[in-house]
Amino acid sequence: MNNDFFTNKATSENKAEERIFTKPDREGRASFIEREVDRFDFEGYEVVRREFFSKANCPAITIKYGSIIFNIRAIRKLNECKFIQILINTEKKLMIVKPCEEDEKDSLQCSRVDKNGKVVTRAITGKLFTAQLFQDMKWNIESTVKILGTLETCKGERIFVFDLSNAEAYLHLAEPSEDNPKRRKRVPFMPEHWQGNYGQSYEESQKQLITTFDGVPEGFVKITIPQLPHRKPPDEKILKPPNDDVLKPPESILPINLFAASSVSSNMNTLNERGKEVQEDGT
Repeated sequence: MNNDFFTNKATSENKAEERIFTKPDREGRASFIEREVDRFDFEGYEVVRREFFSKANCPAITIKYGSIIFNIRAIRKLNECKFIQILINTEKKLMIVKPCEEDEKDSLQCSRVDKNGKVVTRAITGKLFTAQLFQDMKWNIESTVKILGTLETCKGERIFVFDLSNAEAYLHLAEPSEDNPKRRKRVPFMPEHWQGNYGQSYEESQKQLITTFDGVPEGFVKITIPQLPHRKPPDEKILKPPNDDVLKPPESILPINLFAASSVSSNMNTLNERGKEVQEDGT
């Protein structure tokens, strides 16, 4: 181990003592002592991205054209909230998700309670939002994008920050086999700036993603995802005929306007004719 990693004022006696305690005996056993140092020197070290490992227990958002959905881990980290607001910073390429009340402006439902009383995730439909986001980030519209979130806390409020520049994309590419000619394989794609490094430097990783989030942070805008109109039940649908004339009654059974002058004169003529016929029959 490089001793330059630790910076303290160890004397030569302490170093000799450490050699005695750390040297294995004949049976291969070794005793170690705990070293106390003033500070660690992390210069030149990189913090390995968690995206390089399993993401089973990581809070994440999945985005595809037409909808977004948060995994249950993210919902639980936000105290199983039911409604959220989404904020976007186009310059920093950051997305903030913060809990809110149902009646607040631009609130979106991200979870629900199933029939067993458990909180489960709920997909949020928004074709206009995803189309604009895919265009701004230059993502493949046919891909599924997954982004891991960073939990931030301030004054008792929890939010998630998603770095859009660190999004992973997944495409289903054709990979036919003898048994299944239509077989498709899910292939992951990583951002170009991930190549050649393991992650951010230690100093960069310690910087806060956002400085404040009281209300709407500076540089962020609220995103309103349009909700699709609710479909009417089948019994409420009114079927319109292709031709409006189908519903019109024949002229022979059209109602007569008794107050029209033409109708009054025609009716009087009819009565006079019938009266003459009755007189002739009676004579």
